[in-house]
Amino acid sequence: MSVIIEGIQSRVKYLGTFDLKEFYRAVREELIDRGYINSESYKYMEPYYSEKVSSDPKEAKTIWFWWRAKKDESSYFQKRMDIDFHLRFLKDVEVMVDNEKKRVQQGEIEVLFHTYLMLDPNDKWEKHWFLSRVHPLFYRRLWRKRREERKNSVIGDCYRVQAIIKNYFEIKSFIARGEAFVPAYGYKR
Repeated sequence: MSVIIEGIQSRVKYLGTFDLKEFYRAVREELIDRGYINSESYKYMEPYYSEKVSSDPKEAKTIWFWWRAKKDESSYFQKRMDIDFHLRFLKDVEVMVDNEKKRVQQGEIEVLFHTYLMLDPNDKWEKHWFLSRVHPLFYRRLWRKRREERKNSVIGDCYRVQAIIKNYFEIKSFIARGEAFVPAYGYKR
């Protein structure tokens, strides 16, 4: 039986104009860089997609899509990140960028995160005659310190993906940035 260790649940919400295709690519590339998906598994990371077009012009279009990404650290545990995207009041608009017309979307987007660790995801320990008896001892005693380290690692990965999203939407992020050893010279904003 797989054991789930909860990480964090959080969300990012934005109302405004954005390019959905570029946003989609930016988040997908960050997950590829973090190792949660690879060039083959990204085709199967989206188990659900729903699009509803309303007759009410104020409501416009509503889209839901879910991503389920996992990172195999070892045969004993997996880091998992479930990301749900909810787009409401979505309309296509045209804007001028560098003297070029560009088709972008306007509306509200909410990104929901749920991260967790899954121990023994393929039930190898449960099915083995010896490991099934040793697993409770290993989980409670020997792997206790590593369990917290791995949990904090998956939480850190979630915060980094959130920082990419907040940077894309130009939302203030509260992730600590490194200080420079030498003071910066030049223009300050």
